[in-house]
Amino acid sequence: MACASCGFQNQDKFLAEIAIHSRDIQDPPVLVFPRILICMNCGKPEFTEEFAIPDNQLRLLSKRGVARKA
Repeated sequence: MACASCGFQNQDKFLAEIAIHSRDIQDPPVLVFPRILICMNCGKPEFTEEFAIPDNQLRLLSKRGVARKA
């Protein structure tokens, strides 16, 4: 698969970690782990698939949002 940015043919797959933070600094971040491709020429990452927040993590984010609105 060619890089969408530079067209280079050498990309490697990695597991990434994304920390989603709420506005309240005291809340711990919610972590998600999407798979990504990284171009070994220009370094641009691409998600290999769309990812969704797991249900248990989504509930945490939802509760935090409701708590702030109350």
